[in-house]
Amino acid sequence: MNIFDIRMKKIFCLITVMLMAVCATSAAERSYTITFGAQSAGTNSLTNDNFVSTCVKQGAAHIAQVTSVVNVFPETDGIKMSSSKKAGKFNIHLAEEAQVVASRIVVSARRFDNDKDSEANIMLNSETLMIPSLDWADYTLSIPSQPQKILTNLIVDAEHRLYIESITIFYDDTHGTVDPVLETVATPVISPAGGLVTAGTAVEISCDTQGATIFYTVDGTLPSSGSFVYEGPITVSNDMQIKAFAAKDGMTPSEVASATFAVRTPEATLTAFFDFSNPQSLTPSVEAPAQKESVWLDGRSFSDGEVVVSFIAAQGGNTAVRLYHSYDAGIDLRLYDGDAMLVRTLNPDYSIKQIHFSMSLSGASTGTGDLNLEPSTGTFDWAAETWTPDADTHDQSVELTSFMQSRIASMTVELDRNSGLRAIMPDHDHTAVYFDITGRRISAATPAPGLYIRVKGEHADKVLIRP
Repeated sequence: MNIFDIRMKKIFCLITVMLMAVCATSAAERSYTITFGAQSAGTNSLTNDNFVSTCVKQGAAHIAQVTSVVNVFPETDGIKMSSSKKAGKFNIHLAEEAQVVASRIVVSARRFDNDKDSEANIMLNSETLMIPSLDWADYTLSIPSQPQKILTNLIVDAEHRLYIESITIFYDDTHGTVDPVLETVATPVISPAGGLVTAGTAVEISCDTQGATIFYTVDGTLPSSGSFVYEGPITVSNDMQIKAFAAKDGMTPSEVASATFAVRTPEATLTAFFDFSNPQSLTPSVEAPAQKESVWLDGRSFSDGEVVVSFIAAQGGNTAVRLYHSYDAGIDLRLYDGDAMLVRTLNPDYSIKQIHFSMSLSGASTGTGDLNLEPSTGTFDWAAETWTPDADTHDQSVELTSFMQSRIASMTVELDRNSGLRAIMPDHDHTAVYFDITGRRISAATPAPGLYIRVKGEHADKVLIRP
């Protein structure tokens, strides 16, 4: 053999070794084990229903179900198969994550201490493993004849009496994995949850999973780990769709949360709507109470666009303003005697033109007119279920107090763009007209002590009336 041949042989050997090393690193062997054993031995055969709970010490998560259990008895160090008269068998249906392309299966077993059982064997997935020893030993079933076939069952038939301690399935990374079930990160919550908002609205995103990182987009595309990382409120200046998910090491990423925002323009319809029969539609959202349960509203406020409604409970009485889920008519808003709601607009350019209420079906079904409100200003029309301001006034707030009980399903608030003192026309005789600082006209000829806006003729100024 010449020098060239020797060198080529060395190079070939080196390449072979390198290829073997690459294959070894790219297809690392993995395994999982199902271990048998019970707290105490028994003389009654296991069944399909109690096989796993009674005698599987380890690996129960890899088992979907066990069927065809015949003559299998619990032992403290495994299971005993067969009796002196009948063979034993069982069929393990593997869970989906345990269904892999197996390279070999190893059974830890021993035969029963009896001469006539010296030929004990296991028929595993239609191939035979002889069990000649009285001591525990590993018996390997190689399966090179069926490459790439996914293992779905472990079908075990025993001839003569023997014991099985465990079954281990070996496979490699290229043909499947058996990973632990990971907890999932909580889905982020976007607040407010979308809808029509004023330009400059701050949107917050939160996640209940401590330590999770929130990723988000503002153009409607699905977020990824390369998207913006949430570090503080997002300002909505234009129409946008926010999507977000959260991730944490060692956990499955969350589902994607989404919220679509439309920014209100000056030409938008000046109407606000509050659907108390659907609390989850309110802003902020309220979880709907269970039947015959309540959500108390004292001190709480809801907003829609430029309108805010706040609730104030009466000082007396054992029942206060609430959202109530009745047994016959769903959810409604209930104000009791003395409870009040304050409706106000946040924009000084708008005044309240009209408030229309929709009475709850709970009240209608009883034949009673359960909608009785006394306004601080303006007029409440019981028949029309509507509040309107007094003539020539531009109220930016009104407090409506319940007389006895009022049951409300929804409320629509219409605004008037011509609000404030700019639209007030003075009397022809130039009599002074007084308004409080919210723009509400004072009906009394002599207002109580306080700060007011006085309009007389073409002039308006602030005045302080002292005690």
